[in-house]
Amino acid sequence: MHGCSSHKQYLQSDSEYAQNVQIKRVMLAQGWDNDTRQLFWFTSQGSRILPLSWFSALELAQSQKLFLSAEHMDSLGYLPAAASSYNPAALPIGFALDQDNKTKTSWVGLTCAACHTNQIDYQGEHILIEGAPTLANFELFYRQLVESLQQTLKKPEKYKRFAQRVLKADYDAQNSQQLFEQLANTTKNAELRLQVNALPASYPKDFAGFGRLDAFGNIQNAASALALHNPNNASALNAPVSYPFLWGTHQSNVVQWNGSANNRSLIGPLSRNVGEVIGVFGGLKISKGSSNNAKINYSSSVDLKGLGQLEKWVKALRSPIWDSRYLPAIDQQAATAGALIYQDQCEGCHQVISRDQDQENYLATMIPIAEVGTDPSMARNAVLHVAQTGILEGTKERVIAGEVFESKAPAIKIAVNGVLGVILGNLIPSLKASQAPNDKSIASDIALMKRLKAFLASRAKITNNTSSQDLSTTGCESVRVLCYKARPLNGIWATAPYLHNGSVANLWQLLTPDSQRLTQFWVGSRQFDPFNVGFITDKGRSKLTVLTKTGEIQQGNSNRGHNYGTVLSAHKKRQLIEYLKTL
Repeated sequence: MHGCSSHKQYLQSDSEYAQNVQIKRVMLAQGWDNDTRQLFWFTSQGSRILPLSWFSALELAQSQKLFLSAEHMDSLGYLPAAASSYNPAALPIGFALDQDNKTKTSWVGLTCAACHTNQIDYQGEHILIEGAPTLANFELFYRQLVESLQQTLKKPEKYKRFAQRVLKADYDAQNSQQLFEQLANTTKNAELRLQVNALPASYPKDFAGFGRLDAFGNIQNAASALALHNPNNASALNAPVSYPFLWGTHQSNVVQWNGSANNRSLIGPLSRNVGEVIGVFGGLKISKGSSNNAKINYSSSVDLKGLGQLEKWVKALRSPIWDSRYLPAIDQQAATAGALIYQDQCEGCHQVISRDQDQENYLATMIPIAEVGTDPSMARNAVLHVAQTGILEGTKERVIAGEVFESKAPAIKIAVNGVLGVILGNLIPSLKASQAPNDKSIASDIALMKRLKAFLASRAKITNNTSSQDLSTTGCESVRVLCYKARPLNGIWATAPYLHNGSVANLWQLLTPDSQRLTQFWVGSRQFDPFNVGFITDKGRSKLTVLTKTGEIQQGNSNRGHNYGTVLSAHKKRQLIEYLKTL
């Protein structure tokens, strides 16, 4: 697909804007060469939002400006990129082309880099951080996309321009009408997705805002509400989280903020990645099978090969090093003193991994919610949302293992079932994508299936019968989902805002007693604050508000907890921050 001349017609008219932005960026040494970087940005994982020809032709709802223009995507927080052999359509970083081999249609979808690439701006320098949490606003992006589709159908002149761009030489009344019907059907499905993921009316419209997303909620709804065709199964997306940074992900024994996903099993990383794609337009469908041998069919557009490649690149990703060519020099004397403070205040949870060992596996530290005191919404929602199982009732929760589904089940179990259904239905491609060791124990499909069945059965025992009555804030060994993961802090300086829900603006605020932290600040700006280590808080694209209008803490937005180091003197806090810059 790279360099295919058929895509040249879709190059944006403002590609020069993207080119200029990209030329100004500086790259830090993070273990990737330029080819790897571009491959990570634009390799498809099977996400499909709209056909490329449609996406390129779509105008904004209230103007004739193209939705996919670099300036508009930049306003949403996505990073413009110039056309290249890897990116022939001049898409933003993390938007990739996915080819439907049956219809030969090129689709635009998201890939890992859309959510895990960021840019830090400081004194005219634009520093790209690979694997860092994005500051983009996914919910605003999708809301505006649906509005643009609706207005294209509603306004004849807008639709005519759209159809002429899409159909080109084939534009005539008959083809235009056929395209209109296809667009109407796509818009209806898009509206349903928007409805399923809508917040209760009591929440602000821009609740998640820039740099946050209720990822678990999106995945759960994609499976239990959309894939099972039951909108009543929808869970409110009221537990937004920051996008986790990617370096060190592959090396950890568990992933997700609540450490709920095993990352060392035969299919652990692949399961994590398939679930992520399902949440972002992976097209999961769960339907009745056509025979007794296949009671349930699972299908999706997930690209297993692409996921395998993306995971391989993430494995090699290194954390960013504070670079004094672009940022103020670190006070080394203060940092040396800060290392001792870190050892006393932080290292019990956040282990230090030296640069020469950051490719080695490590065990994450799990901290009970009651101990860390941070917002519990994400951890609780992950297990408390319950949905109707529909056609899954009577089948095994883990497809080939585990208990049998009753009429209702935790929504996360339905999502896990969908993920495993996709993987087990594509066993050999999944094995290749997992980069499993080539040993005799998995040399045949039968042996592999037995090994997977044993693993899934063992995992099922861990999560069976978890209900609201069973929930506890202690004992991570037995109830891991009620804890949050503490990981090594390499590169933490480049990952603001902080805490799992992004409710604390910078490192200085994190070292401030929680009762004195900012309860409202601007987010979405890329302008870096090297003194407090975060982004500026007096300007931005939306506000993160901790409190409701009545002065209570907004569920999902609590900035309380994690009071470690908050009683230190201001001088010692500054020393600790200087040390954190060195990690």
